[in-house]
Amino acid sequence: MQANPPPNRVTPPPSRLTQSGPCYLLSKKILLEDNTWGVEERPGNMWEETVSDLTKRIEQMHRRDITIAWAFVIGLWLSIGFVAWATWSLAPSGAARTLLLIGGATVLVFNTAAIMAMLRHYREDRDFMYGLDIKFLDAARAARGK
Repeated sequence: MQANPPPNRVTPPPSRLTQSGPCYLLSKKILLEDNTWGVEERPGNMWEETVSDLTKRIEQMHRRDITIAWAFVIGLWLSIGFVAWATWSLAPSGAARTLLLIGGATVLVFNTAAIMAMLRHYREDRDFMYGLDIKFLDAARAARGK
């Protein structure tokens, strides 16, 4: 009788755990003779090719997220600019226009700063964050049988 693996309880040897990259995601769980779960070591060349492929996938996901984030920033700036232009004549006085411009500029500055901080955080922890995403995407794809 074959037991199901415990979810995320088996970890690879400490030599595979690094803070510089998600190498630990590439280990394979195997059922040992004593009916417990262990980790299969991979040969060097295969390991290096897999790490290279994982690094490319991480870089691709990171670039796509950066592009989407900046598209949102540009869209926000264009939206606020359009709203200011379209409603300029609706403001009852110059003081109201000034107040609305200051409010819009505040929204733009804080939202742009927040997205820049998010991108900086993504860059610092991208191997870990995107490595987890790839791990779960691959697991879901395997579960669907593709």
